[in-house]
Amino acid sequence: MSTAKELVKTERRIFVTADTHFRHAEALSIFGRPFESVDAMDDALIGAINEVVGPKDVLVHLGDFMVKGGGRAWDETELAHAERLRDRIACKRIYLLRGNHDPQGEKRFDRLFESVDDIISARGIAGVDERIVLFHYPIDQWQGRPNGGFHLHGHVHGHGAKLARRFDVGVDVRENAMRPRALVDLIASLRNEPPSGFVRE
Repeated sequence: MSTAKELVKTERRIFVTADTHFRHAEALSIFGRPFESVDAMDDALIGAINEVVGPKDVLVHLGDFMVKGGGRAWDETELAHAERLRDRIACKRIYLLRGNHDPQGEKRFDRLFESVDDIISARGIAGVDERIVLFHYPIDQWQGRPNGGFHLHGHVHGHGAKLARRFDVGVDVRENAMRPRALVDLIASLRNEPPSGFVRE
């Protein structure tokens, strides 16, 4: 079964987040995160996830779960870090939308999640009638946009242009308060924005 079908079929609560950047010391200064160390940041972000997302809930992480150190390959140390971080998250089902900092083709990393996809586009996720497009990167023209569809993304850490029914679910966005958002609640708030249709030149 595809990830989209699994998310449509589930009766569990679904939460969304992105850009945790676990183990990324530079995130403290680059994104202005208010922590004294990377360990304190990781502890706070995991604590926030566990406060909001229950063990039986579903968490969809829209990319950049962890940022590794130097070098190209994810070595034993990096993979062990990722496994320890995942083990501390109480939620049993995490679906990852691969971001630019998530490794490609690293099976040991991918096994930490229910599935690893590049993009998910479906109607009926969490009972939402409109189409929802989930992707790490913000896009201007997403499937279903003219008909009121929604696009959730990460990557830009709250610095993207505002478009109706498009929203950055990353932890650095002020409205998200460094914690996951319940998908149905987020969509309910975005539904107040009228469909924007196609951008015309």
